[in-house]
Amino acid sequence: MANITKVYTGAQINKMYRDKILASSDLTDFNDGSVIKALIQSNSDIISHVMMDTKNAIYVAIPYALFEGLGFTKKAANNAIGYIRPYRTPAFTIAYSGVGTSALLTISGTTFSVPVTGAPGDALSLAFATYPKTSDLVTYIDAQSNWSATLYKDVDSDTEYLYSGSEIVGSLDFELNSGFDIMLQTDVAVQILQGYSISVDEITIITTADATMLAGESDIVIASEAATTGVAGNIAVNAIDTERGKGFVNTQITGINFVINDSAFSGGSIAETESQREVRFSEAINGLNAGTERGIIAEIKKIDGVLGAGMRTNYPIKGTNTLIVDDGSGTISPALDLLIDKAIEGDPDDFENFPGKGTEGIGYIKSPPVIVNASLSITIYRLSSVVADLDQMEVDAKTAIEQYINTLALGHDVVLSEVIRKTKNANAAIYDAVITSPAVNIPVGENEFAKTGAGYSGVITVVAVIKTSP
Repeated sequence: MANITKVYTGAQINKMYRDKILASSDLTDFNDGSVIKALIQSNSDIISHVMMDTKNAIYVAIPYALFEGLGFTKKAANNAIGYIRPYRTPAFTIAYSGVGTSALLTISGTTFSVPVTGAPGDALSLAFATYPKTSDLVTYIDAQSNWSATLYKDVDSDTEYLYSGSEIVGSLDFELNSGFDIMLQTDVAVQILQGYSISVDEITIITTADATMLAGESDIVIASEAATTGVAGNIAVNAIDTERGKGFVNTQITGINFVINDSAFSGGSIAETESQREVRFSEAINGLNAGTERGIIAEIKKIDGVLGAGMRTNYPIKGTNTLIVDDGSGTISPALDLLIDKAIEGDPDDFENFPGKGTEGIGYIKSPPVIVNASLSITIYRLSSVVADLDQMEVDAKTAIEQYINTLALGHDVVLSEVIRKTKNANAAIYDAVITSPAVNIPVGENEFAKTGAGYSGVITVVAVIKTSP
């Protein structure tokens, strides 16, 4: 049988051509410039390249045919996920900057009062009869020591929402500044159904859950995803700000004025590559036997959308195994739950795709990974000789760090050296970066994954400064 993968160089083919011609014809002129020599050389080079291309194509086609023949298809691309924050404008905002540790706002139908713990002299107590308009209230509050207020709607004071002991210290207003939003009684609860849609830079973002913006509140954080797969959906912090021309709202809802994203979207990716499929195929072969940990985990990893999976055997009790399944959302949806059941128990109606890998008599508990809320503070430096906007540098660095953390696989630590690398690559003007907190890598257990930004309690703080000398 011929060796179809054997490849000859152009020089080897040229020699075979010449030897054949000399043996079977009277042609003998192989000097430079002769027609026969030019033809042999050009044909030899072409044939050599075709042979190499054919060999490479065979090597690519064999595993491809194997995978496709066994039904081991490549996993689909992923949608980027994150959070959006719809807003509505308040009547006015109020902020406290004194030494008090707590300032609890209470509004009745006739009074506006704020006792201050730790600084009783900073307390506020106002009657609407004396300050009948919100503009009157704001003027008075803004003139007081350690207080500031900004007016957005000048209406009757007694139309404000009735708050009871709402904390001002540590709150953020609708502009994400330190402060508290004072809403109106007409600012009732707003229902935002799954599928609420906005667009930015030709990317459509849709909410993936129903949400309710409560009466008396100016915003709500809603889990969302890019409508299409791919890396384009991995948008930066503040890429969406419809009030300032960054994107527009497709789904108009009365009571919502604008939408932002104050954390990055991440997880968007292209379809599985051939090399990634080869790794997953190897894992599957190693776990072909039903009932083994490898076999069960490989079967679960075949499910589209599953980013990682692990198993704790004989946990929480003997005879029960706990499956840790990560799809990047921090939860296990009903649809994913059903597919995991099929992977373990099999599906009599689709035995070819779901033969069942579980062991008779063993119980299986499904659990999403435990979330490790990762907080990190970092200082980035720009040389004085470089012209670059410090605010944009901070946004770029924060985006890169959030996307790094939020796409870490199951059980992977947050590595500070990698944070530094991602940060320096985020913006060409970042000369150096120093993490001020934490001092060591953030540990993540085998059943955990790290998350940060909106929707989580982890916070990334970036401060950009100018470095006077290298």
